[in-house]
Amino acid sequence: MWPDLNDLNLPSPIREVDFPLFKNKNVRLWVKRDDLIHPWLSGNKYRKLKYNLKSAIENKCKTIVTFGGAFSNHLHATAGACALLGLQSVGILRGEIDENNPTLKFCTDRCMKLIPVSRSAYRLKEISEEVIEILKKFPDAYLVPEGGTNQLALAGVSEIMDEMTIQMGGHPDYIVLACGTGGTTAGLLSSQNLTSNILAFSALKSTHLESEINQLSDFKHSEKLTVNTDFHFGGYAKWNNELINFIYDFEKQTDIPLDHVYNGKAMFGLFKLVLSDYFEPGSTICYIHTGGLQGKDGLKYMIGK
Repeated sequence: MWPDLNDLNLPSPIREVDFPLFKNKNVRLWVKRDDLIHPWLSGNKYRKLKYNLKSAIENKCKTIVTFGGAFSNHLHATAGACALLGLQSVGILRGEIDENNPTLKFCTDRCMKLIPVSRSAYRLKEISEEVIEILKKFPDAYLVPEGGTNQLALAGVSEIMDEMTIQMGGHPDYIVLACGTGGTTAGLLSSQNLTSNILAFSALKSTHLESEINQLSDFKHSEKLTVNTDFHFGGYAKWNNELINFIYDFEKQTDIPLDHVYNGKAMFGLFKLVLSDYFEPGSTICYIHTGGLQGKDGLKYMIGK
């Protein structure tokens, strides 16, 4: 399916990371670097798009239409994937086009056609009159939902479990990850091979995320799921100096980059839980780095503005 398989770093690397805190608590931490799969298809976005794009190609669809906001990891990855595969891409964008926005510039540089819609129309997606009129212009297109989350995406995400089991020689006690729409978490839960507990840190304020994840995964392994909503830092893409300083210190000690929207918050939350003895001594943890690092350029851009 992918034209240059040698360009995909699969299985994604995994490494154990040592911190005095974890050593003192007798907890071991591995980080699975899905952010290193491909510079254009960072992290969970490759996993989610893999079988969606395979389906599009098998159905002879030459155009992919999807949705995203101004700094969307999903738009970024879709534009990159379509450029690699020789497909046309269309991004229905929430709000206005800022030509200097690094995410949108990446998309347009890879020939994605960006079409802005009002925020009210964006909320309704395919059932809004505004979006319906746009979709009429691309009658033979393959539609991928916002964030890429659907049943095909879950199949791609579940492959993480197969890689991890081989790389670690077994299953960790906990798999930890950042969570937005819940698609990656649901994909892990849907794996036939899951024996680990899943701890997902929500990147945004939500009271219904756990329910949505369980519905996506058809309630498979629901007893293994915990969704933590204590470390969203005020809401989606919100942050403060404490978070930024934590990210800086973590990167300095590990050479593993973190974004401020997803992985920085989840890793911050993980450290706080280890500090509070959430994990039993002797526990093993595998943290899945879900990518999204293009958001770091977005943060620099917004601070610069």
